[in-house]
Amino acid sequence: MRKRGFLSLPFLSLLLVLVAVGFAQQRLIRKIVILGNERISKEMILHEIKSKVEGPFSKDRVREDVKAIYRLGYFRDVQVDVSETKEGVILTFVVIEKPLIEDVVISGNLKLDRESIEEVIEVKRDSILDMGKVRSSAKEIKKLYTSKGYYGSEVDYRVEFIKGNKAVVYFEISEGVKGYIKKIKFVGNKAFSSRRLKRIMKTREKGWFWWLTKSGRLEMDVLEVDINRIKGFYLDHGYVMVKVSEPEITLSKDRKSIIITIKIEEGDQYRLGSLDIRGDILTTKEELLKGLKSRVGKLYRSSLVHKDLLWLSDRYADEGYAYVDISPMTRIEHEKRLVHLVFKIQKGVKVYIGRIEIKGNTKTRDKVIRRELKVAEGDLYSSTLLRKSRQRVKRTGYFKEVDFATTPTEKREIIDLDIRVEEAEQGALQFGAGYSSLYGVVGTVSLSHRNLFGFGYKAYAKATVGEDIMDFSLGFTDPRFLDTQFSVGFDAFNETYDYTTYDSRKTGGDLKIGREITDNIRADLAYLYERVKIYNIEEEASDYIKSQLGTTTTSKVTLTVTRNTINDIFNPSRGSEIWVSGSIAGLGGDNYFYKAASGISWFHPIVGDLVLNLRGSIGIVRGYNGREVPLVEKLYVGGIRTLRGFEYGMAGPVDEENEPIGALNMLTFSSELIYPLSKALGLKIAIFYDVGKGFDHWDEITPLRHAVGVGIRWYSPLGPIRIDWGYNLDRKPERGEKVSVWDFSMGMMY
Repeated sequence: MRKRGFLSLPFLSLLLVLVAVGFAQQRLIRKIVILGNERISKEMILHEIKSKVEGPFSKDRVREDVKAIYRLGYFRDVQVDVSETKEGVILTFVVIEKPLIEDVVISGNLKLDRESIEEVIEVKRDSILDMGKVRSSAKEIKKLYTSKGYYGSEVDYRVEFIKGNKAVVYFEISEGVKGYIKKIKFVGNKAFSSRRLKRIMKTREKGWFWWLTKSGRLEMDVLEVDINRIKGFYLDHGYVMVKVSEPEITLSKDRKSIIITIKIEEGDQYRLGSLDIRGDILTTKEELLKGLKSRVGKLYRSSLVHKDLLWLSDRYADEGYAYVDISPMTRIEHEKRLVHLVFKIQKGVKVYIGRIEIKGNTKTRDKVIRRELKVAEGDLYSSTLLRKSRQRVKRTGYFKEVDFATTPTEKREIIDLDIRVEEAEQGALQFGAGYSSLYGVVGTVSLSHRNLFGFGYKAYAKATVGEDIMDFSLGFTDPRFLDTQFSVGFDAFNETYDYTTYDSRKTGGDLKIGREITDNIRADLAYLYERVKIYNIEEEASDYIKSQLGTTTTSKVTLTVTRNTINDIFNPSRGSEIWVSGSIAGLGGDNYFYKAASGISWFHPIVGDLVLNLRGSIGIVRGYNGREVPLVEKLYVGGIRTLRGFEYGMAGPVDEENEPIGALNMLTFSSELIYPLSKALGLKIAIFYDVGKGFDHWDEITPLRHAVGVGIRWYSPLGPIRIDWGYNLDRKPERGEKVSVWDFSMGMMY
């Protein structure tokens, strides 16, 4: 025991010596000096560096400090001096500030004003000179001229240094002549016609409606994307060795017309020779291969490879592998014109959802968004559920933009979710006034809100007041009653309708309850009780209208099932909405009838931003128990919701006085092409063709009624506004039909 104690003493002494030497060798910073700064404060510089007074000195840290000072962007040179004293190290950072821009001089701009140019440049007066921003500003000016049709414009820049460490930046513009694309030529294309290739491009030749569609403008960045589109098109048809040259751009002698020539070397078509998956197999290789769209022996298609890559990524990400790395590797066998494809997969670690943070919802409560999510904090990561969550939040209609972004954390297996939304305008207050021969001067006020108090409640109230009239309607709906999948609501109304040969008044209300069955399917059940009074019948009215004189009551139950896969409630471009509805009346009241209807609205992108919308509907109504269908419950075809170009009900049966009397059957179809005029303003143009008819007997279904027209769709600050002008293609003047009809609607986009 004594021996071990004696031997430990030297070791203890040695340890103390080593510690003392270590402290002696560790140099401390006693002072940090900043020299050369005039406009930038010393405190700002000290805040950026990691070296601190009384902290240990490190050469590596000082090098990082120099880089940090450079990153501030205010200095064109940074030097450091290290001075050692008995007390410690003195660090001196010597900086040379970038010049301050005294003025920005723009010359040569005769066709564009200075304000337009200043909007696109980053160089501003009284800012720090940054040559990178000067160069990029010159490019932006040139791009601005090109976007305005002035191709061939050149922009030179120079910087003049003056006293006081200041500079003047000069942009000298040589404006081109305003020209438009006259022709786009392809050379070497054999497999596909020039016309087919032009349809792929966003760059267009100047057409008849160039002033509306902006065709004929040459934008180099758009043309560059078009070249990649053409190459991608060939790759998607098996031409894996295709070469598409840089476009040759020539000007006419008067410099007003532009000709674009694109040379193509197509090569041969290749087929998929083999397909394999290697690496981390999630289930079995056979199951994964079965889910791929690429097929051995078929043409090699880059679009299918891309879809397969996305499908595999989703398949793994749905199991929590958010960092899965999938690399498509190809080997080309030129002699047999085959492409051999292998997907190499590294699945990484399983990832869970950490924090979910919602930003941008200044009015909407967090819970209104969270209850739409298919994921929660602590859940296994799933790309499919995140995608569905975003669709559900967007479909509420409360937000113009919804963005989901994932953020890695310090723990690789945890990922945070940031949800950023931009709220749409939900409230609307409207006033109106008019004159009725029956009621004199009347005034109308309406108030509606789609997200009342930020809880997602939908409410509206409307009142029309005159000397002998007081109409109202109001309603309220909670789309997620007590945060469940059920919706609950009601409506109450007392409304007067002034027709040509008679008037009617509806008084009553309804109760509604609905529920989501799946993410895309919901069912709604409504009970309505109303009293309808037909009165003020004109002498010249038909016998049928006169037979409707009096008051009847209706007690009706309606069940509606809807399937909605439309991708964007405000800007639909893909998906469909299908609905089926059935009603029965006779559970009390005077009227006995049943009604069935169904409809579909389908959106699909055609090319670029052009979207096709096809809509159709069919309906029947029948009386039973010896009763006829009431006048107000018949089917009225004509108007903005059924067949444009006709007034309400005028595409169906009318009486001897040309008063619409509704039909027992209806059939409508509409095709519409929609194109954005201004994405920034939410303004679109629509061209449509409508066909349909209201009729009592199926042998009267032909001839159908036809109309064409144009419309405007505007998502305004007050909400969606829709204006349509329809032209009657087979007008029948003897029925009192108009040549054309204007329709206006607020709150309904499609």
